[in-house]
Amino acid sequence: MSRTIATALPVWLAVAAAVVVVALLMPADQWWAVLPAIAGGAMIMTFVIQVSLQSKDGLVMRMLVTVTGAILLLIAASIATLLVTTL
Repeated sequence: MSRTIATALPVWLAVAAAVVVVALLMPADQWWAVLPAIAGGAMIMTFVIQVSLQSKDGLVMRMLVTVTGAILLLIAASIATLLVTTL
């Protein structure tokens, strides 16, 4: 597994887990308020993981891949939220 995927995977799993927890524990009309907090947590987690590596080589690419994946997961969660709240 490449270093890029190895550092992105924990963030992606955390975002997916947070979305599932929010979907199970909160009413559907409150999901929209929590998604930005999940995104912010993903950004902080990305930064902490990348800084802890202490490797400059490929930093921007690793952060780009991690953040892009987290954003795509949140887009999917937003679409699901939209579908659930309108049905």
